[in-house]
Amino acid sequence: MKALGSLLLLLGFGAIWLGELRRRQRETETLDELITALEELSAGIRLTRTPLPRLLRQVGRSRRNEDVMVWLTGAADSLERGESLRPAWENACRRLPIEDDAQGIVAGLGYRLSGDETEICKGISLSTDWLRKRAEERRKEKRDCFRQTTAVCFSAAALLLILLL
Repeated sequence: MKALGSLLLLLGFGAIWLGELRRRQRETETLDELITALEELSAGIRLTRTPLPRLLRQVGRSRRNEDVMVWLTGAADSLERGESLRPAWENACRRLPIEDDAQGIVAGLGYRLSGDETEICKGISLSTDWLRKRAEERRKEKRDCFRQTTAVCFSAAALLLILLL
């Protein structure tokens, strides 16, 4: 019975460890895809002068990341329903599985999207630069986090095993 309990404890802590690693990986992938989507959006605004809802849909369709695709199409849907740009953009940004500071940067971009072409592209460029730096920081943190999460989860599991036995 003790061996079965110990095995279940190890499996539980292993599941927590794996879940945390997957969450961090998903966030990093979302940041990368978000940067690419914003750069495509900027290029579309600059080159094609397509209306924003249609451009958001086009960029959203080309996304591999489900979260970014839902974000872009959600913003496009809200705009097509007649919602104003800033609230539609901010509401769509709440669905992104990224940190609050990165979410705030992307949501704040909604204020710049209503300006002229130069202002919009400048705002997107500033946002993508910040997101790129944050994604790079996340990659550097990933290795340390992997070690720390592994140590905490399996040390706690070992401690509980010792206490149970």
